[in-house]
Amino acid sequence: MMAAVVLATLVHAQDLDAGVPEAIPARQPLAVPRADAAPVPVLPAAVTPAPRPSARERRLGSVGFGFLGTASVLRSVVSPVQDPFTGRVSLTDQRTTVPVLGVRWWTPWYRLGLELGVGVMVSTSTAEQVVPNGLDLTPGPETFEWVVHASAPLVLGSTEHVIFFVAPEVRGARSTSKLSGGTGTPDFAWTFDFSAKAGVEIFFSFIGLDNLSIEAGVRVGLSHEYRSNVITNPLQPDRFNTNSTTRFATSLVANPWDLFTSTLAARYYF
Repeated sequence: MMAAVVLATLVHAQDLDAGVPEAIPARQPLAVPRADAAPVPVLPAAVTPAPRPSARERRLGSVGFGFLGTASVLRSVVSPVQDPFTGRVSLTDQRTTVPVLGVRWWTPWYRLGLELGVGVMVSTSTAEQVVPNGLDLTPGPETFEWVVHASAPLVLGSTEHVIFFVAPEVRGARSTSKLSGGTGTPDFAWTFDFSAKAGVEIFFSFIGLDNLSIEAGVRVGLSHEYRSNVITNPLQPDRFNTNSTTRFATSLVANPWDLFTSTLAARYYF
């Protein structure tokens, strides 16, 4: 009997619990920002740095002054040796290298540049010979060479520090020579070069010298040389002996090691 009463009481308590609805949580009021509240800082979005302009883009419209390499110039022979029997003249090729200075202008047209240069060299010489009465000073040749240079480099590509280009080039040079203190018509020679150059101009911007560059390359082209010598004989009018040579070469230099000096250039841009 007691067990039945306890069981009935437990069943009645469960029915009462099932009939009571679950409590609904109260809605929290929305937070309204105060007028005098400090603004919430907004973090900036990650920005990818823009790539640095190429060396060609930085040089648009600028002018570079400096050393443009050396030119191989045919030098005229002062004293040709004449065979007394045949009357023929023995000529010996003599070449010298003349340094060229000039400017390069990278024009506003993106791929085109212009380059002009000049070179001059003057030399004199004397020879000393011991004679019974002392020293005999024999005057040597006086030579004068000049070179003009023109080029139009065309950009093939450029990186941050380097410009790759090809360039048609034209050079004209003249050499004259005569004995020191001598009179009369001097011997002379002309040299004309028509070539194409492939080169690379490297800027020192990687060490902070953005306006300084060095250049190297190779040439291929045609060279024409013309020489005239004056033959003087007593009691006879002067006679001119001429000689010309045309050659095609992959490097317009007199010696193999001149390949580096003839195409090596250095400039400073303004």
